Amino acid sequence: MIAGSLRLLVNVEALNGVESVGNLVRHRSVPVVFRTARDYVIRYVPAVSGESIAHAYQYELVQLALAKNLPISNLSKQGEFVKFADNNFLDGIKPPSGPEDARRFEVDVMLADVVADVGGFMYAGDNPVRRSSRFYVGYMIPALDGEEIPSQLEAQFHVRYSQSTQKHAIFNVEVGSALYTVTFALDEQTIAIPSNPIPSNPGKQVNGEDALAQQRKDRVEIAVKALSVLFNVGFGGKRSRFLPSAKLQSAVVTFTDFPFIPEPGHSKTYIKDTVERMKKAANLRGSSNAKAFAINNEGLDVGEAQVITYPEDLITELLK
Repeated sequence: MIAGSLRLLVNVEALNGVESVGNLVRHRSVPVVFRTARDYVIRYVPAVSGESIAHAYQYELVQLALAKNLPISNLSKQGEFVKFADNNFLDGIKPPSGPEDARRFEVDVMLADVVADVGGFMYAGDNPVRRSSRFYVGYMIPALDGEEIPSQLEAQFHVRYSQSTQKHAIFNVEVGSALYTVTFALDEQTIAIPSNPIPSNPGKQVNGEDALAQQRKDRVEIAVKALSVLFNVGFGGKRSRFLPSAKLQSAVVTFTDFPFIPEPGHSKTYIKDTVERMKKAANLRGSSNAKAFAINNEGLDVGEAQVITYPEDLITELLK
C-alpha cells in the first residue's frame, strides 16, 4: 500500500464552492474539533471535499491511460464518472444474472475502463455488483496545530458590466486561505485483480482475468503517476480566475506490504511519528518491506524517512 499525508500552504482559493446564496458563491466549510490549553472547541473552517480531489485523480488517470492505450469508456473520457451505474450505462456489457455472475461482470467492466478498476464502481441494477475504490482520500482541511487554526474565509467583491444594457451585475465569491493537510492511500496491490468471488467456487477464474494480469503493470504505473495531482494541487474548481497560490510545505509517503495510514499533518512531528508507527507496525507483522519518504520544506523532524526534494522524484521512487 502507498499512503501519504501532505501539508499545503494554499492562499486565495475557491477550489470547492457549494451553493449560491443570492449573489454570494459560498466556499465549502466544515466543523472541526481541536484542543486548546483549556478544553475541546469547535470551529468552522474552509475545506475541499474528498470527492473533488478524487474526481481530479480519476481524470488524471484517464489522460495517462489514453497515453498508454489502456481502455477508457466514452463517459470517463468526458470526466463523467458514472461508471456503469445501471443498464443505461453498460455500453454493450451484459448485465449480471446473479451472484454467480458477479465476477464475470466485474472483470468485463474492469476491461472496459481503467477508472472503474482503480476508482471502483457500483452497479445498482437488479443484481447489484460493487468494486471498492483502490484510491482513498479524505477532506482537505486546515492543520489543527496549536491554539489557533491558520485559516480564513473572506468574500471577494466582483462586478460584471453589460455593454448592451449598461447595467452592472454584482457578485461575491468566498475564498479561503489555509495551511491545509490531506491524507490519501492507494492499494496498488489489488489493482487489476477482481474482488468478487464466485460463491459456489471461490477459487475459480473467469474469462478476461489473463488480459487484466497482462495490463497490471501499466495500470499500477498510471495509478501511481496520477497521485501527482495531490502534490500539485491539481484539483478543485473555479481555477480560471481563482488559480490558488499554492506550495507544498511537507509530505510523508509510506510504502508497505500491509495496510497502513500515516499520521495526518496536524503537528510538526507528523512525519517522525509516522515513521515510528510504520516501523512498529512492520515489526508487529513481521514485514521487512516498509519504506518512508519525506519532503521537508519547513524544517520538520523527519526521523529516519528518506528525504526527497521534489514530488516528481518521489513519484519516481514509488514507481521503482
